Amino acid sequence: MREENRTKDKKIMLITPMLHQGGFERICVMTARALGQRRDTEAVIVVFSMEDIAFDVSGLTVIDLNLKARDGRLRKILNIIRRSIKLTALQKKLGTDISYSFGTTANIANSLSRGAKKKISACHSFEEIRGGVYMKLISRCTDRVLCCSKKMADLVQESYGFPGVEALWNPCDIRGILAQSRKEPDKDIAFFKENGKILVSMGREDDVKGFWHLLKIFRRVYEEEENVGLAVIGEGGFEEYRRLARELGVEKRVFFAGLKKNPFPYLRESDIYLLTSLSEGLPNALVEALALSLPVVSANCLSGPAEILHGDFKEAEAQKEVFLGDYGVLVPALSPEKNLSVRWEPEGEAFRREESGKLPCCGEEKKRIALEAEEEKFAAAVLMLLRDEGLYKGYREKALARAEDFSTENYMEGLLSCMEKL
Repeated sequence: MREENRTKDKKIMLITPMLHQGGFERICVMTARALGQRRDTEAVIVVFSMEDIAFDVSGLTVIDLNLKARDGRLRKILNIIRRSIKLTALQKKLGTDISYSFGTTANIANSLSRGAKKKISACHSFEEIRGGVYMKLISRCTDRVLCCSKKMADLVQESYGFPGVEALWNPCDIRGILAQSRKEPDKDIAFFKENGKILVSMGREDDVKGFWHLLKIFRRVYEEEENVGLAVIGEGGFEEYRRLARELGVEKRVFFAGLKKNPFPYLRESDIYLLTSLSEGLPNALVEALALSLPVVSANCLSGPAEILHGDFKEAEAQKEVFLGDYGVLVPALSPEKNLSVRWEPEGEAFRREESGKLPCCGEEKKRIALEAEEEKFAAAVLMLLRDEGLYKGYREKALARAEDFSTENYMEGLLSCMEKL
């Protein structure tokens, strides 16, 4: 009996740089838990550093290689070599059948390791697949490249001609999100209850998230509908964005919530989810918002939003104007040029009540902001959702059903199918 179990079990190694925070780290933990529930599978997580773990890893086996990131080109190269050597030794020791890596540095180490029978690399951002040397390495040295969106998989196939590329949507733990959203939040929830309609966005402080666009768009919405607030949930000090909010005259209406281990009670108290990213892979936060029945307005960036918010992603990504997708509103991609400056329109002229029909902001804030064309379209789409009760209700009703398409069960079915083909 013992011998039968030993030959039956499949040994899976999941590799991620850290478990600090972020989309692919969350997927790694979810994958480990799902695999751990199977009688024929044994899963371990391997990390390069155990610092600042932000996820619940109770009941999971986590192994620390103790090779955290280093500064300097030479140290980085030596770190890559050390990681691949340590991984190889560990894979051989554990009898690893499949090693499955998440994120650029983990994919590199996995590609160069030699102890697993089969190797899978996962790409979770559009920026990742732009790296020519990196993509050639993981394409040649792993047995499968899993891209988190169909668009990314198509681009990898077209750019590198690698036959072993597949699309596998990120998993969303729908039941877990709904359960966590009902937990008691901290005192920060007051902002969500006291500032009218709440627009919300999630993401770390990173230029790729386009938060300068978000704040300027919010300023326009506030000029038109004053009973609104904006919450930004994610890691970072956001100092330059706090300054921008002050310059825009909306600092009292914008809340930088910081990193929340459980952001879902705050999403539950919000009204519309906004995504202003310049690029994505498949934005998990967008699916999580849908799971909590939030209507969504998203930039039609590469890649992910078109796939999430419309059944025919090729039709959706081809749109150049505001597009009412099956499951959310898509707006033209935003400019990648970071611009923290503020212009008023008309320059220096007061924003008068008789022109807008709305009360102006207070003091020196009695102005109308000048926006880029794409920002203007984004703000108009948000205002449309705020004012069109039928459209808003329709998207709320369809949101959860769409999120179910990205369920953990569907993800695991696709992953297990991929592993069986190796």
